[in-house]
Amino acid sequence: MYLLKPMKTRLGLFLACCLILNSCRDTQKSEEALQKARDIYFSYEVDENLKVDQSLKLTNRALDYNGQNIAALNHKTMLLFRKKDSKGLIQVADKLFEITNKPYYLSQKALYLELDNQNKKAQEYYSQAIESYKNILKNEAQNFDLLIEYIGILEVYGDTIKANKILNEMEDMGFEKYQLEMVDLYRKQNFSKEVIFKYWRGEIEYSQVRPN
Repeated sequence: MYLLKPMKTRLGLFLACCLILNSCRDTQKSEEALQKARDIYFSYEVDENLKVDQSLKLTNRALDYNGQNIAALNHKTMLLFRKKDSKGLIQVADKLFEITNKPYYLSQKALYLELDNQNKKAQEYYSQAIESYKNILKNEAQNFDLLIEYIGILEVYGDTIKANKILNEMEDMGFEKYQLEMVDLYRKQNFSKEVIFKYWRGEIEYSQVRPN
């Protein structure tokens, strides 16, 4: 009996090493598939719809290898938006929030629920996201990235007054020059949620869905 313990220990270590090695291989394969998906989407000279479909196929392959690949999930979000797949977008937002626990993905889900005509439920998720940011910012009041995310969510939610108030306050919070320049640029951008809905309704092309 005592002689078997070292063998069991060695076997356990061997199996653990195999699992780690396989995990590393899967992670690498996932990144390789994602890179191919990006290459096709950004570089491949084919029909737009075919390009999106091929990129999505490779992105799903990347996620088959590693379902926690955040970059792949974010890329999939863009592709599903182009395909106007609101239910798929909601599922990806849920997955991203499950992995990261970031309120940003609650606000994304809220927007996708709006696109899916689930307005009441969307308002609930906007409220959750805003409350989450309020709580986080109590301890990280000068976190520039969080503030910019929070402002973006307030604008999508429709509270532009509060968003502008925070933008004005940021000018006196001692941020670096380049950050203040970003605040100024953000203020000058002309972009609204309505642009997204115009694309969704087929009134504009995808190339027009970006800040001016």
